[in-house]
Amino acid sequence: MRSNWDRYLRKQLKNPDVKRAFDEEWSALAIGAALAQERQKRGLTQEHIAERMGTSAPQLSRTERQPEHANISTLMRYADALGLKLDFILRPKRKVTATGR
Repeated sequence: MRSNWDRYLRKQLKNPDVKRAFDEEWSALAIGAALAQERQKRGLTQEHIAERMGTSAPQLSRTERQPEHANISTLMRYADALGLKLDFILRPKRKVTATGR
């Protein structure tokens, strides 16, 4: 059964501008969610990771919830504290011509 929110979101995502903004935001949030999931999978608390990174648990919580506000160095340090390496993949969204269209 779909909730009112699901129906509303599905309707809004039909707008290409809304869909593009949603996809960009979702991609950013997915980084924080993935880091938090890996932390939990390892049975570690935010306090443990914060100590390894030399930061505070509240700051780590903000990084998980709002990764788009964290700098790349912070995200890399977080991954390192988990024993992981943060990699970036650049791939085209669509075919780009010499005119940029």
